[in-house]
Amino acid sequence: MKKPDDPPCAAAGPSVAASWRRRLRRCLLALVASLVAVVVVADRFVDATARPLMFDLEDAPDAMCILVPGARVYDDGTPCAMLVDRLAAAAQLFAAGNARVVVVSGRGGGSKGEDEVAAMRRWLEAGGVPAADILEDPRGLRTIGSVRNCRRALGMRSALVVSNRFHVPRLVFLGRSVGLEAFGVAAPARVSYPRSVRWRNSFRELLAKVRACLDVYL
Repeated sequence: MKKPDDPPCAAAGPSVAASWRRRLRRCLLALVASLVAVVVVADRFVDATARPLMFDLEDAPDAMCILVPGARVYDDGTPCAMLVDRLAAAAQLFAAGNARVVVVSGRGGGSKGEDEVAAMRRWLEAGGVPAADILEDPRGLRTIGSVRNCRRALGMRSALVVSNRFHVPRLVFLGRSVGLEAFGVAAPARVSYPRSVRWRNSFRELLAKVRACLDVYL
């Protein structure tokens, strides 16, 4: 029989619930901290691996080819501004004699707005690169696919991998992981990109570097 001075059973409820909430918060904080640590480590590791292998346009070494990964193409087949940056840098390297061929890698086939490879070829040919000196990789749907196809399908042993500055370290890192002697060249920006675009690309690249490490090591 319950005594009058016994504490009510319900009084323990809020205390137990508060304890569980504190534990849940600690677990969530630990999980978030772990994820942030993974992203930071992957970012620094990829950058540190690629940094000695990155060059300005004027200082780029010679290689067997110039590799340009694809990016967005508009419905009329026009490359987006960031892809134009890459293509312009590749054309400049080709004209300077740093490599004898340019490999354009990306999505091939479909409509004008889907065929990245055809759009890149048209731009390069209009910029003075002979058609015979442009090799196509229409299956470069991811960065690791582009470097792997360049090395294994096209037989290139070395490449100047040309892309936007935020993308180049991962491109070099993945290229080296598949046996391609990759040297990174950051394409100068030909337009002023909004800060929101730069931040969005930087954030996406952080996550992409984690995936790149998983691709290489797992």
